[in-house]
Amino acid sequence: MNGYDFDDTIFKGNSLRRFFFYCLIRLPYLALYMPVQFFAAILRGLRILNKHNFLCVLEWFIVFVPKKDKFIKSFWDKNFKRIKSWYLKQKRGDDVIVSASPEYLVRAACERLGVRCVASDVDVKTGRTNGRHCHGKSKIDFYRRRFGNEPLLTYYSDSMTDEPMFRFAFKGFFVKGDKITLLYNEGEKVKI
Repeated sequence: MNGYDFDDTIFKGNSLRRFFFYCLIRLPYLALYMPVQFFAAILRGLRILNKHNFLCVLEWFIVFVPKKDKFIKSFWDKNFKRIKSWYLKQKRGDDVIVSASPEYLVRAACERLGVRCVASDVDVKTGRTNGRHCHGKSKIDFYRRRFGNEPLLTYYSDSMTDEPMFRFAFKGFFVKGDKITLLYNEGEKVKI
């Protein structure tokens, strides 16, 4: 099984950010929520707000989106083309996407791709995150809860916060745009 981060790895951009702006264009009243997000970004920058709480604030706008399933579907109708071609060429049916983004959003893309999804458990109705975000070293816990000790052959990500996943997989690949570099081999960092 091969594993992939989603945002900025196999998807061009950040899916949650793009989804927010997609909703904002169609629901202009969401602009009233932007100062909350902006203030949270300042607190995150000052290290007053941790990553988990920051993501919770960003995700909470979903509460104000009516017909959520319709918006999610239409978002992917428009944005599915942002899946990177290198991934589509090597995609396999047993792939798993392991992402910090809300599962309700990433799962919809994974269903279209025909792959499995492990992501942050955010309630689409209330905007509340159940437990931790699937981020950093907690990605391994999320993966194990779903797949037990099933080995992960490769893991691809654009972020060094996924270093635990690089080490967990037999091979870890760093993705920058469409450039892919082997970073870890059997848990050991490769000399570049």
